[in-house]
Amino acid sequence: MDKLVLGEIQMLTQNRYEELIRISIEEADAAICRGDEPFGGVICDSDGNIIVRGGNRENTEQNPTAHAEMVLIREACKTLGTKDLSGFISVCNAESCPMCASALILSGIREFYYGAEMESFCGPYIRMHEVLERASGAPLIVSGILEEECRAVVQKGRSLHPLKNSMPE
Repeated sequence: MDKLVLGEIQMLTQNRYEELIRISIEEADAAICRGDEPFGGVICDSDGNIIVRGGNRENTEQNPTAHAEMVLIREACKTLGTKDLSGFISVCNAESCPMCASALILSGIREFYYGAEMESFCGPYIRMHEVLERASGAPLIVSGILEEECRAVVQKGRSLHPLKNSMPE
């Protein structure tokens, strides 16, 4: 079992969440290769078994809501045959935007692991923890995992596919 129990809180072990972040980085790289934004992730069960893995598809789908987390939620719900992802875990190479953080909460996920912090030019600039503070139930957030590697893949994606504008005019 890849869980660490601290009082009432159970969480993935460091080894396991680092493995999952590396997979998220692979998915972000695949997104870059497709011409999409440099974000990837996994949704796993409470033992760290991957249910789905994937990356951003905003450009390939021509859909501004096809962020990695949104793609993962859709695929996990389809795979599991439910819209309730309570007890499942989100692991991403970068901090979720407000849209994705809200969708993850609405799906029932309350455990979040990510590497790089949100880019400051993202709009609206509302940090993930600010969204999660408003959710019922105390979420678990572990951030800064392999942060340099995660930041490097985001920067690589930005250098190959610079954003024209972070917000529509």
